[in-house]
Amino acid sequence: MTVAIMVFLLLAAGLGQSLMPPVASLGLAKVPLLSAVALYYALTYPRGTAVTAAILAGLIQDSMSLLPIGYSSLCFALFALILAEVRGTLESDSIVTTAVLGGLLAALTTLGLYAMLSVNSLVADLPLGWVMLKTGGNALLGLVAAPVVCWAALTLERLVGLTPVDERGGL
Repeated sequence: MTVAIMVFLLLAAGLGQSLMPPVASLGLAKVPLLSAVALYYALTYPRGTAVTAAILAGLIQDSMSLLPIGYSSLCFALFALILAEVRGTLESDSIVTTAVLGGLLAALTTLGLYAMLSVNSLVADLPLGWVMLKTGGNALLGLVAAPVVCWAALTLERLVGLTPVDERGGL
């Protein structure tokens, strides 16, 4: 059942992220729904499941954009691995923690993608101000989206009768 819920959440987040228009005043940032799903699994499931969700979320995100396949997966998976190591020290059932981590993941993903594209000469020279505006915009949207997506995922899991999340050590 966990796999079915994961696939549903990833497809719904991918659809939602692709249909929502970018916010022009935030550097054309899009609501990072897929990274929020990866964050949910990183906060609530063991490392293997979290990394699987992160890689799949990244593949979906890259396939919907002009990014080379795997760039977002790398960013999401690294974040999931780091979060798996420090998860015990976090109060992962807090909405503030979820919001801060969602904003952090969105910002770091933006900077990581820009760095990888720059190193491989796949991006034109962009003004630093625009890169910072987009990074801040993604962080702000991640700050808002992550708690909503995590709450929705948790509610869906409970509705289908999966193990309560607090028994697994997260959210």
